[in-house]
Amino acid sequence: MKKNRTFGSLKPIRSLLPESVKKLIKNTPCTDYDSLKKSWQKVLGEEMAKKCELIKIKQYSKKKRCIFLKVERKFLIEVDYARDEIIKKINSFYGFESVNKILINIEDINSTQLNKKSLKLSKKTEDMIKVINDSELKEKLLNFHIEKNEKN
Repeated sequence: MKKNRTFGSLKPIRSLLPESVKKLIKNTPCTDYDSLKKSWQKVLGEEMAKKCELIKIKQYSKKKRCIFLKVERKFLIEVDYARDEIIKKINSFYGFESVNKILINIEDINSTQLNKKSLKLSKKTEDMIKVINDSELKEKLLNFHIEKNEKN
């Protein structure tokens, strides 16, 4: 039999219930996304809940679930180090081992991954473009932007 684990002031409700009720809970787990989303601040605490947002819960095998979090880049390291603690708190909320893994998606306010850069044309190239008769093509060539994906 496993020991009852306590995390701060949290104690699984399952440890206080009679055996017959524990069997019912074990057969019908309540791992509802909405209930966790509503209780997110209570489960993680206000400070950590402000740093990460619950996106979804995905089941990737019969008993293993993964939660997806959205985190701003400035809080990435802190949330990454608290990964195990977050899993323990969520499992404590459900009363059994529901979540095994956390995937973190980075939320960038000023995304540096995708930049639009203007193409600087030489004088010779500008002169060549000005000779073109099609005004629509001429305008598009003069206002040409390159989208650069820095991942490559």
